[in-house]
Amino acid sequence: MSRAAVFPYRLPLKRPWVAAATTLTERRGALLRLTDEDGLEGWGDCAPLPSGGPVEPVIAALEAYCRRPASAEFHVLPPEARWAIETAQADLAAQRAGLPLWRHLGGASGQVMVNAALGPLDDDCAARATAALAQGHAIGKIKVGLDGVDAELARLHALVDATAGKLRLRLDANRAWNGADAARFLQAIAELPIDAVEEPLAQPTAAALAALQAGLPYAIAIDESLPNFGVDALIAARAVRRFVLKPARLGGIAATQAVATKAQAAGIEVVLTSVVDSAVGVAAAAHLAAALSPTLAHGLGTSVWLAADVAAPLPIIAGRMQLPDAPGLGLRLV
Repeated sequence: MSRAAVFPYRLPLKRPWVAAATTLTERRGALLRLTDEDGLEGWGDCAPLPSGGPVEPVIAALEAYCRRPASAEFHVLPPEARWAIETAQADLAAQRAGLPLWRHLGGASGQVMVNAALGPLDDDCAARATAALAQGHAIGKIKVGLDGVDAELARLHALVDATAGKLRLRLDANRAWNGADAARFLQAIAELPIDAVEEPLAQPTAAALAALQAGLPYAIAIDESLPNFGVDALIAARAVRRFVLKPARLGGIAATQAVATKAQAAGIEVVLTSVVDSAVGVAAAAHLAAALSPTLAHGLGTSVWLAADVAAPLPIIAGRMQLPDAPGLGLRLV
């Protein structure tokens, strides 16, 4: 029987994290610690995005579950709380097995390729992209849809020129565009080194996404719209070529494994990502990514945006996150 404790945190960002629907200046959440009868500690991260509603009720639900009677139901908890609980349990299980979590989950390599998190497509983005390329990153992720189409196309071309086309780009519009603007932007970048474009449509339908995807040489990806459509509907419509999975939003390790397995069986790529989570949340997602999708770059290089963290982030060398060989998550909390 494990003892549970919850530790709320507030982590300041070095600079604002800007997306179409929200701007973060700090990251709020809570760590869950499970301690077993042998004194081993398993950790999980519960960090709901403020765009999904107030953070406090989610943390309160996690705290209440930790005080629960045996009859309390796991499946009714908010997904971020379920992710924290499953992560802490998996951390403990891997430690008991004497294995790093990535190997305990079935992974074969302790390295995960990650994209550089370049922030918004502003006037300084080209400089950040050049720095990421110099650090060994092959792919950079950029938030778009924050300015007019023409202005962003001009900045994007300038960025490609600055990096000599050597950095492949993931663009995330966070459902910013109407159909006409999306089609114009996506066709205009068809000859650029684009890895994927996430969530281009403000009001997506499976048919509209499929029509966009059919005419493009790169992947359209679905992230926050995935729960609205459902995995089966998107697969049946052949709507997109990539799913972006946030384990915290999906509700944990098992839920993410289930979606990834179904998607990959249908030929859809799977990328895991975090949203400026603490080092515990990022590490957990990285261990899972190593097991589920070892050949793609994942959106886990966000720790550089935090001015303070709960543990030293996992190192990234030449664009690859180095996972610990120590049992479990392998983190030492500060």
